[in-house]
Amino acid sequence: MRNLHSNKRTTHNPNSQISRLETIHRIINGRTFQPELVEEKLSRINTNYLTPYCLIYFKYLNVRHHFNCYKQEDAIEHLELACDLLDDMDTTAYEQGVKICNDEYHFTRAYVRFVLNTLYFDEFETPWMLSKVRRITDNAINYNPHNLKFVWLQKQLVA
Repeated sequence: MRNLHSNKRTTHNPNSQISRLETIHRIINGRTFQPELVEEKLSRINTNYLTPYCLIYFKYLNVRHHFNCYKQEDAIEHLELACDLLDDMDTTAYEQGVKICNDEYHFTRAYVRFVLNTLYFDEFETPWMLSKVRRITDNAINYNPHNLKFVWLQKQLVA
């Protein structure tokens, strides 16, 4: 998740912030998902002291955490919260001037919305959400046509 770019700097040491967030990322991606441990570590972080890059990374980790909770508990509330957090993360990135250049981040943006869209149908929201997923997927494939995750997602959208 390191290839986010921001023009803004803070006086705090961003390397220690990144190290803490990367540790949480490894726990989230671990073989056995430990929601209590992730929640504890995320709750210990004071977002007021994070650099813009680390703030976006923190929000991304929250999205991944809630998506994993959804997969484990099969509770759509976690998926909806992950989708809301994605919108918040996009807004924060825009406001903070952080440019996100990471395929994993973009795939998460598209895939969470895609999964949520498959679970319920709303005649107004569904077309809007699918168009957003298509736009993210098409843009990612334009930059990297060999990314297998996005190629797979594009095939799912056509089906």
